[in-house]
Amino acid sequence: MKQALALFAIIVVFLNSCSQYAAPIGGKKDTLAPVLVVSTPINKQKNFKGKTIEVFFNEYIRVENANQKILITPEPEAPFKVKIKPTSLRLSFDKPFKDSTTYTFNFTDAVKDVTENNPALSLKLVFSTGSSIDSLRVGGKVIDIQTGQPTLNTLVGLYIPNDTLTPTKSKPYYFTRTDTSGVFLLENVKDGRYKLFAFDDKNLNFILNPNTEKVAFLKGDLDLKANNDTLNLQLFSFYNTPPRSVRTQQMVNTYTYVFDRGIEKYSIRFNNAEDSIPSYFRTPTELTFFNAKATSDTIRVKISVTDSLKNTTELTQKFKFRTSTRRETPEPVTITAKPADNGDSDRNLEVVLEFSKPMKQITPDSLVLFSDSTNRIPLTQQDYRWENNQTRFVLTKSTTARNNLILRLGRGAFISALNDSTARTELNYTIRDPEKYGVLTGRVNTSAKQFIVELLDENFKLVEKQLNNPTYRFVNIKPGRYRLRVIIDENGNGRWDSGNVTENRLPEPIFFFTRNKGLIPIKANFDINEDIDAF
Repeated sequence: MKQALALFAIIVVFLNSCSQYAAPIGGKKDTLAPVLVVSTPINKQKNFKGKTIEVFFNEYIRVENANQKILITPEPEAPFKVKIKPTSLRLSFDKPFKDSTTYTFNFTDAVKDVTENNPALSLKLVFSTGSSIDSLRVGGKVIDIQTGQPTLNTLVGLYIPNDTLTPTKSKPYYFTRTDTSGVFLLENVKDGRYKLFAFDDKNLNFILNPNTEKVAFLKGDLDLKANNDTLNLQLFSFYNTPPRSVRTQQMVNTYTYVFDRGIEKYSIRFNNAEDSIPSYFRTPTELTFFNAKATSDTIRVKISVTDSLKNTTELTQKFKFRTSTRRETPEPVTITAKPADNGDSDRNLEVVLEFSKPMKQITPDSLVLFSDSTNRIPLTQQDYRWENNQTRFVLTKSTTARNNLILRLGRGAFISALNDSTARTELNYTIRDPEKYGVLTGRVNTSAKQFIVELLDENFKLVEKQLNNPTYRFVNIKPGRYRLRVIIDENGNGRWDSGNVTENRLPEPIFFFTRNKGLIPIKANFDINEDIDAF
């Protein structure tokens, strides 16, 4: 047997001496991946002292992005040079490998055949520079905390604990990447204590960039004395720097600061109270001031902004609106209604009007509500309220309507801070027929006292939520496919809070309904009961 193997190796080496080769033409389609025939060193070899790794295959090969796709753990002290021959791949290192260390070479899908690009997916080479080979393994699964879906190509790394360890500056000692199911496996790991981190590693540099890459971690050390392949990690977004203004936009009627991320809350303080003008976030990243006083003077202001992770920036700014010799036509006021026109509503109407700029005045007589097309319903100041710096108008009114409701906004019903007004608008709503909608009820199995139950559409967009209700009930759900998500609201603030790597704080836990691939079909005139575990 040994003589036959030696003869085959000689043949492989002879083939490699040929400088030209070509893929065969015609015949059946090749569906087989290259097979490893022999390697230097051989798999599981001990006391290896060389600086060159070479693997031989049973057919012609091609190699893609060897420096990126071939994962070597622990990482060698020096980079390697790649030489590709017709049926072999050679990796040459400038420095010797570390003494008494087990190395794992994972070739992922770097090696393929030349005819059909069939990858050699399970190709690994393990050897030791000492007298023993480490044999422990660490594995598990990585999901996105917001969706519960597995993540692909996420870097999972083990780090040697020390006082200065941070994944934003240090590379992992052992590492691997997740597959399409989010599963990862680190093999031939030495026993000991480790820190475990996982992150997107979008730029493939093995260093966490918290402002652009999601991260997951174990809060304490991983004390590895036996195999552990049941670890579950949840990737979350984490900024470790305060928000910053990345650009501005100067107009005659508006001045906008654009930030590098979404802002959750802000405050404005003008140096001169007489300079006070309206402002609000038109989008989560855009703070706009409105030239309500038609001034061309310089305005000095202090802006404080805080993102969802409680990172805060204090900005001392001065700005002025653009002057123009020709009149600038202001953007017209736009209204976004929820529910939208021609939507449906309960008899107890709630309409939210979002304006594209702050309003300063309302003409109550120009707001008229009709039930069943002809019955006028009187509106008073107690029926509405303003929110978000006079940019959100919320109208609530109980009615006895049977068929429909009509809300008419006369021309000029609302006047903006820039003195332009809204156009005539009519919103028509059909009273919901319960038989055309579904109901979803169930229990939340959790020991937590404070939690949020969220109904999502199948694309993870929030539809409705309830707080601290162990027997949830969602009604008037349009037929379709939905998801359930439970957030453990540990601090009781009514929303999800992310984690912080530098403070060793995990995000608030999130749990998903997972049966039937996580999807709940809702049908008209049907009550569906689904319990969800949140522990």
